[in-house]
Amino acid sequence: MTYSCRPRLLQTPVRYELMDDGLISRHRFGATKVLFSAIDEIYVFKERRFGSSRSYWACRILAGGRKFNVSAAHRLSLARTEDRTSTYIPFIKEFERRAVDANPELRFIVDEYRETLGTRIYSSAALCAVAGLSRLPRRFSATLCAMIFCCVGPLLRGNRHAGRQLTAAFPTLSAREVRRLQRGVWDNIGRTFGEYAHISELMEFSPDAPLACQVIMDERTAALRRYFEQDKRGALLFAAHLGNWEIPAIAARGVGREIALVYKRLPSAALTAELSRRRALFAARLIEGRPTALREIVRALRDGLLVGMLVDQHYAEGVEVVFFGHKCRVNPIMALLARSGNWPIYGVRAIRLPDQRHQFELVGPLELPRNSKGKIDIQATMQTIISIVETWIRQHPEQWMWIHRLIR
Repeated sequence: MTYSCRPRLLQTPVRYELMDDGLISRHRFGATKVLFSAIDEIYVFKERRFGSSRSYWACRILAGGRKFNVSAAHRLSLARTEDRTSTYIPFIKEFERRAVDANPELRFIVDEYRETLGTRIYSSAALCAVAGLSRLPRRFSATLCAMIFCCVGPLLRGNRHAGRQLTAAFPTLSAREVRRLQRGVWDNIGRTFGEYAHISELMEFSPDAPLACQVIMDERTAALRRYFEQDKRGALLFAAHLGNWEIPAIAARGVGREIALVYKRLPSAALTAELSRRRALFAARLIEGRPTALREIVRALRDGLLVGMLVDQHYAEGVEVVFFGHKCRVNPIMALLARSGNWPIYGVRAIRLPDQRHQFELVGPLELPRNSKGKIDIQATMQTIISIVETWIRQHPEQWMWIHRLIR
């Protein structure tokens, strides 16, 4: 079994071969063999490459003081990287299996969120910015960040992703309309960033005065809230990166319920810790998206908590749904949970209003489609959820995070 890559720009291409007793690396200057039994450590991580917008799996092998780097990223030039994940994963899995069989005592470390120097720099800058913004009024803070993001955002690679996503979703849009929506995306992201410094103000949410606070609700949502408040069973809430996507969770406490938030760890440990600290102001529990998350979610549901999660991101191993006429893959965990415990599902969103307030909306409980055996249909349920999200996005396309590459 073989695999070849050029891990670094100034390195020559390396061809790796798996033998019965070891790994051989061949390059222009010769070949090196390392026995599986001599491997001390296998360090698996994700890395970013200049000129590329995605992360790549990589592996560092330590054996007797020697170091070998194997990566799914094949460097073509300074700004071009070829993704070789499809051949890298089978090779590295077989290598790991043989190495562990030959040396059960080797150290095997998986660090998906390894911090780079760049990550530390931007996380420090973000934390300093939030600390400074907390000294400003919320609306001024949000407006200032919107102006900055609208200037910087179009220069970033994410802006090109947003343009391609918008063109795929709305093929009849003119180039000028696409640019207008792209600017709206950065405006919304900037305002959301500015509002992280003022979470406590957004928590001033009164169901008894639904039009008098920073977060308001219409009569339909207020009526549904009363039913929602009386039903103390655990329930699942889905949301999307629309408007300020933290507000649906904030509003849960405003309707008399406690919520557990499922979140994805960021590459920066410092930013993850700061976000967790701020979310703990309104969330009863924080559940990191990891292998043990399912047990924690079920425990929270059985304890009568709401469980909120964002459903509008690509998941390679997920179920297939149709989103804006394109086939996409999303995580089916919400449908699987509903099927396993018959938990109700609600949809929640926050719309950013022109006066810098937010309108909270709640829909549900959803009528979930079932298969011929009477069980909840996983794929059809996720399609129902994504179709609701698509409807929300169509109403306010400038408020969704189009830099996410859900359409592929």
